[in-house]
Amino acid sequence: MKNLVNLSGSIAKKEVLAPIKSHILENTYVSEATDPYANYYGQVPQNAKPNSIFIYTSKFYFLEEILSCTKGAKECIQERINIASAHIQFKGKQYSAIRIKNFDDYTQIASLQECLLIEKGMVFSPKLNIQGKVEARINKLFVLEEVDDRIYIDLKEDNKGYFFHDYKVPADRFEQIITSMKNSTACKLFDAVQGEILQNGKVVEIVRVYAEGLELKFLKCMATEFKKQLTLANIQVS
Repeated sequence: MKNLVNLSGSIAKKEVLAPIKSHILENTYVSEATDPYANYYGQVPQNAKPNSIFIYTSKFYFLEEILSCTKGAKECIQERINIASAHIQFKGKQYSAIRIKNFDDYTQIASLQECLLIEKGMVFSPKLNIQGKVEARINKLFVLEEVDDRIYIDLKEDNKGYFFHDYKVPADRFEQIITSMKNSTACKLFDAVQGEILQNGKVVEIVRVYAEGLELKFLKCMATEFKKQLTLANIQVS
């Protein structure tokens, strides 16, 4: 029997965004990630699309508000859609958004906006100018299978896995560690970002790994190498 878990948490990542100008409601702003898994060793993964869509809102909506909204709007939201709340950091300012994945018909974005507007009265942000590199924090629901101690496979998104650890790593240090890991001979061809998950009332640090044909052996390699790099970076490990 599979060891399945449903956890809420967030992923912090850098994105490159471009505006979507057609098939959206008037006086709203929508963008999409143009370079998913940009750090996948300089290669574009297969089947990376459809990309993440960001529908900007005038206020921040908590994840539970958005998930509650989708329950009452099934008639216009595709079943396999992946929806989350998001903070976008751009040029020193923070913007709120709803992040949509697996929405494969871009001509229906306006219909989706109307559905969210009618069902929950969501207030969308007027015209913005957010494009280029941003820092995004995605607040989402994770559906995972535990395949080893503190190692998980994503059951909603292909080729994604996670390992949990105990130490808060600054963003710049994390990038240095991941670069060192890619330059080693142990684990290659991957994209990794860090995040946090709420488990048993406690915040747990996680690393999300993307790799084509992801397997447990590779995730265990990543977790071992990451711990080794933490030691080399003088970040205490147990």
